[in-house]
Amino acid sequence: MNISNEKKSKYMISEGIISVIINVLLFLFKYFAGIITGSLSIMADAWHSLSDCISSIIVIIGGIFSRRPPDKEHPFGHGRIELITSFIVGIMLVFIGYTFFSEAIENIMNKKSASFTMISIIAMIVSILVKELLAQYSFWGYRKSGSKSLYADAWHHRSDSITSIIILAGILFGNNLWWMDSVLSILVALVIFYAAFDVIKSSVKPLIGEHPSEEIIENIKKIAEEINIDNIDSNLHHFHIHTYGDHSEITFHMRFPKDMTVYEAHLKATIFENAIREKLSIEPTIHIETYK
Repeated sequence: MNISNEKKSKYMISEGIISVIINVLLFLFKYFAGIITGSLSIMADAWHSLSDCISSIIVIIGGIFSRRPPDKEHPFGHGRIELITSFIVGIMLVFIGYTFFSEAIENIMNKKSASFTMISIIAMIVSILVKELLAQYSFWGYRKSGSKSLYADAWHHRSDSITSIIILAGILFGNNLWWMDSVLSILVALVIFYAAFDVIKSSVKPLIGEHPSEEIIENIKKIAEEINIDNIDSNLHHFHIHTYGDHSEITFHMRFPKDMTVYEAHLKATIFENAIREKLSIEPTIHIETYK
């Protein structure tokens, strides 16, 4: 996606601010309901909402710093800051999920129960609707900007909505079962663990390096055909891609005939690089080789 760091950061900052305000209000409402009913699952869900505030603040920070232009110490820009912020959000989800899981196990061992009331039902319905709306807004921002941090925050909102659905179902169908609240808390933790895995995976892969997608390689080969490069499948090889936020660099090897001059090979490679840069918005570097 070809979008400037400036525009991407605006999506990140606006989503973060809206998320912080709404989640603080939602936390206060759900935590109040949890105290009244003595429900661990509702209080855990409230803290899940508050954790969204922290993740959204990280998104805002990432939006502010990732738009900084390249400098002497960071020649590829600061785009990977948003991948780092996304990773931090994922680690937070792991910690929160573990806390809920361990407390639920302890409550089961102590046979601790909760008393659900009408305010519990209202709190969960409000949470489901509000958090899914926030998730949809964050996913929209991700589709517009390609920001990994917004994708992570969207899943954070979505996981909160899903856990509220689970808790609501437990309230409606298991009010007379003393262990229901603890079991719901365990289910909440499992949902959070799943979201954490997805968020961490999507941020770590570009950080440690990954192979270009088949789509990118095929597009490069199509460009090679357009500029009449021979034996594309054998002459183009050793592809690597490096992602820095919205800026990507791709390197690969290209073979030329032994009798071709360095100038001719360089000219051909430069034409190829310019075409890739223009059509794919990727910065290419070609290593020139000769046929064996």
